[in-house]
Amino acid sequence: MLASLYHPADSWLHRMDARVKLALMACGLILIFVTGNVWLMALMVAVGQGVLVSAHIAHDRIRGIWRAIGITVVLVFVLWVLFYPGEGPAFFSWWHIHLTWAGLARGAAIALRLAAVALVLFAWLFTTSETHLTLSLHWLGLPYVWCLTLAMALRYVPTMAELFRMTEEAQQARGLDLARLGPLARARAYVPITVAMLISALRTATNLAHALDARALGAVPHRTWLHRLHMRGVDWCWLLGGLAITAIWLTLRYRLGWGAAPLRLWA
Repeated sequence: MLASLYHPADSWLHRMDARVKLALMACGLILIFVTGNVWLMALMVAVGQGVLVSAHIAHDRIRGIWRAIGITVVLVFVLWVLFYPGEGPAFFSWWHIHLTWAGLARGAAIALRLAAVALVLFAWLFTTSETHLTLSLHWLGLPYVWCLTLAMALRYVPTMAELFRMTEEAQQARGLDLARLGPLARARAYVPITVAMLISALRTATNLAHALDARALGAVPHRTWLHRLHMRGVDWCWLLGGLAITAIWLTLRYRLGWGAAPLRLWA
């Protein structure tokens, strides 16, 4: 069972301070959303993939990311190309479909943007433990209970997914054949599976609430900490470097128009 999104390893990204990773993730998302060029977006996806590999993330987990977002990425590209043909002469026209190179590039950039966002978020989640994630969010000023709730929610996402899979396999062992069912019949067949999973999720939430009450969560206004975050010199370098790259790129983007056009690198 995949117990947690966090993948323990000894890599440069795991050793980085959680607050720095949070800041770099924010910088990465800013760069992704302000960039509309398909070539730069493909470069960002390649960089995100390289970060996961360099952080010693298991290849099964990386493939799992692409399996989870692959269909959505393709659908976003196809729908964008069909409904937003873009400017310029069409190299293919049929009925209401008009394909242009600018439309294809814009659709590819939007689809790759979705993949880049997923890679950035999972690079943060895979390399940050629940404890450090909670401490980094609390350092921003969020209440500790909110941070703990978010960390526990992320902690139980893979657990609930595995529970759904186990319930589905148990139903299939009892004679449920999903392969021969149509879309509507399959949706109806998933109802008892979903109900069983929800009951298990409610039981898990109740047990978790009792455990937190038994540990008197929130009874003491001033907490003590077993783990603390410490900034190293290399963390400051990563932080300043990320902020500098973000500032430079925002200047180039909005003053000179770099990365705005879908095909050209600069206006």
